[in-house]
Amino acid sequence: MSLHSPTTNSVCEEHNYNTIFKNHSKDVFNFLMFKYGHKQFAEDAVQESFITLWKKCSEVSLEKAKSYIYTVARNKIIDLFRGDNTAKKHANEQVTTIEKQTPAFILEEKEFHTALNNVLAKMPEKYRIPFLLNRIEKKKYKEIAEMLDTTVKAIEKRIYNALEFLQEELQIHKKRF
Repeated sequence: MSLHSPTTNSVCEEHNYNTIFKNHSKDVFNFLMFKYGHKQFAEDAVQESFITLWKKCSEVSLEKAKSYIYTVARNKIIDLFRGDNTAKKHANEQVTTIEKQTPAFILEEKEFHTALNNVLAKMPEKYRIPFLLNRIEKKKYKEIAEMLDTTVKAIEKRIYNALEFLQEELQIHKKRF
């Protein structure tokens, strides 16, 4: 059997490739959105990462496909940002939804969301990314560690630091019993 022919454990097998796409494309997109905040670039980077995976399927083991996609997508979105001067303005776009509540509640909620978004924007990236992946995307520490190519302990520490940062910046004091 040649090295380039698909086997049941190969990314080159269409079923395996499709499974990788179904299982990871949304997560890679969400990761890029959290990290870089640009929807079109994130979509483009995800597409390019899977095209590259398909082109190099014989070089990537099935076990390494997930980390390969994340690495390619991260590199691709960085390349896209390098070529675009308007990227910064897109990173600051916010989408908020307001339910029908009292005007005072709506105002208070809006002020809190604005403050939270400002604090998240100021938060160091190495804390913000794991925090958002854990709290918004409900990813487990192990999954985040794989995405960011680091240890679970490092993710635990980064999320702890993110919470400390939020508490300090938002002046939230923990109640101790």
